Amino acid sequence: MKLTYSILWFDDNDEYLESLDKEYIKGEFTKWGFYCDIKFVTDPVQFTSESPYRKFDLIVVDYSLDPYDGHGQDFIRLVRDQNVLTDVIFYSSHPASDLWDAIRQEELEGIFVSNRANSQDKILKVANQAIRKVLDLENVRGIVMAEVGNNDELLSNIARKSFEELNEKQRTEIIKKYIDAIIKQTDSLSEKASSLEGTTEIDALLNLLDSSKKWNLCQTLSKFPDTKFSLKGKGDYFIDVLDKRNKLAHGVPTQHDSDALKFEYCGKEYIFNDDESLILRENLRKYGELFQSVVDNYA
Repeated sequence: MKLTYSILWFDDNDEYLESLDKEYIKGEFTKWGFYCDIKFVTDPVQFTSESPYRKFDLIVVDYSLDPYDGHGQDFIRLVRDQNVLTDVIFYSSHPASDLWDAIRQEELEGIFVSNRANSQDKILKVANQAIRKVLDLENVRGIVMAEVGNNDELLSNIARKSFEELNEKQRTEIIKKYIDAIIKQTDSLSEKASSLEGTTEIDALLNLLDSSKKWNLCQTLSKFPDTKFSLKGKGDYFIDVLDKRNKLAHGVPTQHDSDALKFEYCGKEYIFNDDESLILRENLRKYGELFQSVVDNYA
């Protein structure tokens, strides 16, 4: 799981799907610091086209699929036959005993049962439970690394697009500035950096920049009057995300109290608890959306 929780929802009743309060569901995920992406399908062809279903964190299936041969359990069986043990919610307006009988008949595992009227609440309960399971330290580290990696690519795209708007003199000066910084700070990359002297090719430079320098480069580019974007007043990605990422990735954790860990890195302490985890996920979402909006502006 990354910061997006993905749901596949199969029901043949378009009116019912239209009646769902999707914004409420997504709003609850936002409170947890996650996105929610719901893929609705209304017929077997659409459902089977999503095979092997591994990209979904939750699959929701109606019991009564009247226009088609079979019931919901037959389609859940298709999922389990792919050796996919993703959580499944099986719901209906029929008595719960009918659903449990169908589950037992197909020998299905990992199934939650719900009444149709309560399906949204059931989804939130199951999702919240799954999210809490992944929010231990190692999984949070993985989520942060993955999202920072995505943001790195967005920052690289911003740099490429905005770099094209500069004249040759400006390009040469910027590349020289970062080459000099790399040579001064990083012995292992100094030879590669030196080989870029005089170039105006941004991709060669980007290959040598870490996340912090990519952010700094985009800040620099945003200050040129010819570029199409501004980062002024939009926050500090290094303080809000990258510095915390570095402490989580490289710091040594010790127990701070019953609900928090203390990380020590480069002589500084970082207290990490549930509240801090939520703030970090919210910041990852905020900056991801900001960087994507800049990329989209260049499309």
